[in-house]
Amino acid sequence: MRALKLINLKGDLFATTASFAAQAGIRLVSSLVLTRILRPQAYGIITILISVLFVVANIVDTNVVLFIVRDKNGEEPRYLNTAWTLRFGRSLLSALGLFVCAPIISTRIYDLPSLTLPLRVFSAWFVIDAFESMSFPLAIRRKQARLQMYSELGALLVSSSFSIAYCYFFPTFWGMALAILLNRLVMTVLSYRFYPDKRPRFQVDWTAAREVLAYSRFTIPSSILTLATNQFDKIIFLRLFDLRLMGVYGLASNLAGSVDALISKISQAVLYPRCAQNYRADPNTLAIKYYTENTKIFASIIGIPALVCGGGRLLIALLYDPRYAQAGIVLQALMVRSVLLSLASPAEDLLISTGAYHVILTANVMRTAWIVGGSLGGYYLFGFQGFIYGFALSGLPPLVYYLWLQKAKGMLMYRYELLRVGFALAAGGTSYVASGLLMSLWHVSRLRL
Repeated sequence: MRALKLINLKGDLFATTASFAAQAGIRLVSSLVLTRILRPQAYGIITILISVLFVVANIVDTNVVLFIVRDKNGEEPRYLNTAWTLRFGRSLLSALGLFVCAPIISTRIYDLPSLTLPLRVFSAWFVIDAFESMSFPLAIRRKQARLQMYSELGALLVSSSFSIAYCYFFPTFWGMALAILLNRLVMTVLSYRFYPDKRPRFQVDWTAAREVLAYSRFTIPSSILTLATNQFDKIIFLRLFDLRLMGVYGLASNLAGSVDALISKISQAVLYPRCAQNYRADPNTLAIKYYTENTKIFASIIGIPALVCGGGRLLIALLYDPRYAQAGIVLQALMVRSVLLSLASPAEDLLISTGAYHVILTANVMRTAWIVGGSLGGYYLFGFQGFIYGFALSGLPPLVYYLWLQKAKGMLMYRYELLRVGFALAAGGTSYVASGLLMSLWHVSRLRL
């Protein structure tokens, strides 16, 4: 009974963590089934499609969520409606751009003409996204992020079930592709179940528009750099390696992406609203509250990637067909990036809550420079593994920059930062030793699920 009392279904941290744990379980079951049905080439194609989707979605990212959560006028109807109208226009423009440019993307960038039709079908994702209401950003502002978390869980359950059923009868990448569209449709429908009094309508208030777009001075160029840094590896991948290796890399990237998404979601939906509220209440106590009131958040976002990093090879060996064994090495490297993200993302939230929006753009410039130089330099020096680790260490320069800026603002407490790093090393080291012992004591084939 005492343990049950500790579970707060309405708490944002529990809802975010539990929802993502459930989502990770669903994705794991889905991938276990699909990797036994589909060839690695199918995963390679879906990895490319998701990459293009991410790129187009971030080209003109106005990031209205940042405005709604932090700004004092974020809940006023004219601000909400203006933000929704701006996002609606951006989504339709993105859909048109992807549909028209699909042949160029498939032939000039990836040298795969057969991708033209899937890319055009994928343009419907933006049309669906355009109609989503503003209820989820509003829920985060009101510290009711659980509404979004549980909605995402339900949408993933529906779309994953569809993907497995489709691929069982028609073993092609189309099952996964159509499931992504279905997921967006479910989320859009669910968004209208919350806050009916805040349902959007077309409105452009120029005062509100100027304030909303003021955030875009840094978010739009930052988003462009983010898509470049996050997709550089996939765009250049087929120039250096083959489609089979792309499938292996895509599998590891999907697993790592779930961890990164959990870190980002907890950071943006739980930690950032807390920092913004604390700053509005009393800027002088922001730093001490940041370190002392968020220990559970820090432990949750640091511990998970550290544990997966240490046991990455064992995890892949236990769960997947031997054809995907090389994904274990890739997963370990990508988890290094996730650990760096878990240390840097909270610092970014702290700085943004004080109004330092420029840190988003500055950090992404650093990350871009490292990725291009580090991944290509690693490839020419150490081959595939050098490429992977060169990409994975891209989170180091932003982390150093955030800590330096915290120190300059008098908000850096060394003791707490060292505790966070020590926790990451201890969790990762323990997982690495334990997984190594398991692999040496028992043959993997006897443990494989």
